[in-house]
Amino acid sequence: MSLRSNVARSAESSLIQVIPTGKALGAEVCNVDLRSFDDWAFASFMRALLKHQVLIVRGQRLNERDIAAFSRRFGHADLLYTSPGTMLGDGMSFCSLYAAYDALSPALRSRVAHLKIRYLTTDTADDGRRTTIAGPVHPLVGLHSDTGRSMLALGQRRHSYVVGLEQDESDALLDDLWQLAERPEFTWAHNCRAGDLLVWDTRCTIHRREPTDMPTLRHSPPLWNALPIA
Repeated sequence: MSLRSNVARSAESSLIQVIPTGKALGAEVCNVDLRSFDDWAFASFMRALLKHQVLIVRGQRLNERDIAAFSRRFGHADLLYTSPGTMLGDGMSFCSLYAAYDALSPALRSRVAHLKIRYLTTDTADDGRRTTIAGPVHPLVGLHSDTGRSMLALGQRRHSYVVGLEQDESDALLDDLWQLAERPEFTWAHNCRAGDLLVWDTRCTIHRREPTDMPTLRHSPPLWNALPIA
């Protein structure tokens, strides 16, 4: 690598300060104003997100236009912002799908390597009639498109099944995988405060929100959510 490239990379990485949580995922980005992020600062932010999966930025004063502009710069990420003046924000819990995959026993890793999962959704017509729709099939083990790391591709637990397995066998396997993913050592929880902005990579995390009645600007559903289906 050239001296010029080294200098550029060093300057870029110094634009933001990142402090890991010490958990399987999560880090705090310090002393930044997201409204003034240029391309270099955003590139540093994205590298931190790919490494830590979830980032918290405190002390931000953003309006809906600021949030929309910042969110448009991402591909596979969700945001949650707690407005200034909020007394008590949402509680958020995140699980690392990298860590869950890495913790699989050799036998279980071999078993899930070539399995596929399908999710069922329900569509409600104007007259109230509900129709169950089978969604696309995708691998139970995925590769992150940016990092190349293997991860469990878990979505919502309800209305999902492993293709090719009997229902009881599918339920038992998915229950085991979910229990593994939700183990405390693979999770990080955060209670949002006024001015907090949370950003997480939806491809390699699952999350759960414990809502309050306080106003927030959110860009995600209030259930466990994970890898988008391609």
